[in-house]
Amino acid sequence: MFEQFFHKPFWITLAFLAGFFGISVMTFQTSFVLALLFVTGVLIFVLTWKRLDLGVTVAFAELFANSHGHLLSTSFGGFSLSLRMVVFLSVLSAWFFLCITKKVSFSFRDKRFIPFIPLIVAAFLGLGIGFLRNNPVKVFQDGNAYFYLAYLLPVLSVSWNGEKKRVLLQVLTASATWVGIMTLGLLFIFTHFPEWVLGHVYTFIRDTRTGELTKMTGNLFRIFLQAQLSVVLIGFLLIPFFWMKKMIGKERLWMMGMLGFFLSVLVISLSRSFWVGAATGGFVFLFCLFRYHKPNSLREVGSKLGMIIGAGFFSIILLVGIILFPYPYRIGSTSAFSSLFSSRATDVSDVAVSSRWKLLPAMWNHIEEHPIFGNGFGQEVEFQTDDPRVRAFSPDGTWRTYALEWGWLELWLKMGILGPLAFLFLFGNLVYGLRPYVSGRIQPSWMGIGFLSGLVAVYAMHIFSPYLNHPLGLGFLIFLVPFLVSQPTLIKETDSEKEKTIAASFGNPQPSFPMREESL
Repeated sequence: MFEQFFHKPFWITLAFLAGFFGISVMTFQTSFVLALLFVTGVLIFVLTWKRLDLGVTVAFAELFANSHGHLLSTSFGGFSLSLRMVVFLSVLSAWFFLCITKKVSFSFRDKRFIPFIPLIVAAFLGLGIGFLRNNPVKVFQDGNAYFYLAYLLPVLSVSWNGEKKRVLLQVLTASATWVGIMTLGLLFIFTHFPEWVLGHVYTFIRDTRTGELTKMTGNLFRIFLQAQLSVVLIGFLLIPFFWMKKMIGKERLWMMGMLGFFLSVLVISLSRSFWVGAATGGFVFLFCLFRYHKPNSLREVGSKLGMIIGAGFFSIILLVGIILFPYPYRIGSTSAFSSLFSSRATDVSDVAVSSRWKLLPAMWNHIEEHPIFGNGFGQEVEFQTDDPRVRAFSPDGTWRTYALEWGWLELWLKMGILGPLAFLFLFGNLVYGLRPYVSGRIQPSWMGIGFLSGLVAVYAMHIFSPYLNHPLGLGFLIFLVPFLVSQPTLIKETDSEKEKTIAASFGNPQPSFPMREESL
């Protein structure tokens, strides 16, 4: 039943992520990092040369499990070299040599590539104008995330059959699971260990840019990892899978436990952007479900809702259990946890919110200067912030930065009007490619609904927090490409024609039997 998510590739990926994290902890700020990066790069190059699809899955595993890709990072020739850069260079180099030796092929006429063209043009426009007007170093630092679009080349060079797609799903699941383990593990550490231990852990998490640990009320910490986006995405896949499958006994308990586990991560992240994305994606899920797959009875609806509510209760029990666990000694309390969550959910006047609103008029001023072609990457905006870290050295709160909130406005500010329009054009094409799954004309429907809900969630989150111009968001858009239906020939089909369409979409050109959902 759960082989789509939890099978051999899942466990292998999870083991490697845990092992690599352990290596990072042991070699943190040592002279071994450069050698490890070199060895890692060589191994990934060889793996990609042997199996291009496996090289791509390694890149996705690193992306969805690590917020900024600096789990291993060092200075080389005055340049900061990170694990994500090494993976990128290794996979793309191997792909390039595979192309020139004609072992793989790529066509710019691929229908799945065309929707990305406006975005690629907008990114080059932002880079070009940025280098003309702004500091070149800041232009590169600001716009280098769009180089991640180069992964389209190897992704479109792979023939993604059903088995390879299932590996992708399990890699996403393993990455989200590892992010969940890290999140809850950090919660345990920061509620049960002395300050001298916390100092070392905090330094590691900060310097590897794994996440943000913020002390809140009652000695509790907010555990926010940017990679928790993968938890949102896998949640939107598990819920429709759970809803559209008949489960009994242990299967229901297992699914409820996994949903509760992932939900607990979103709760302790205290990220309003995640909550907005979850709510928006949840609305899309319900719309698709009742539009295309109406439940058989109210009793069925009640049963499924009851299990989801049960998963919510389990998430709270899990968090409280971690906080109140008595060994080695306990710092937090249930009252502190309750006030922490309620204040975060209702307080609209905290530092982050007020600073974001003060940023808004300053961004508009720059947009009005160059509304068509934009100001280019590296464009800084000056505004006043209430962040105490800034006011410590700037008493009036004046702050100038190119790393901005209000994601859609940032696209407009730096890439001109083409930036947001390109993302909207891509959104429409991705929805079009997923719609046959959503409507049930191609199976599995749960996957189409899950991906569509996740896609809408990411676009909604980008309103407040810039995810689409981050490798995590861009990577998810590329991750969807192997699952898209690129041939719009899905009008009315006979049963035999539908079987061929289903099989073709999963990479099996000569099926002898209808493909089951489990063959994903």
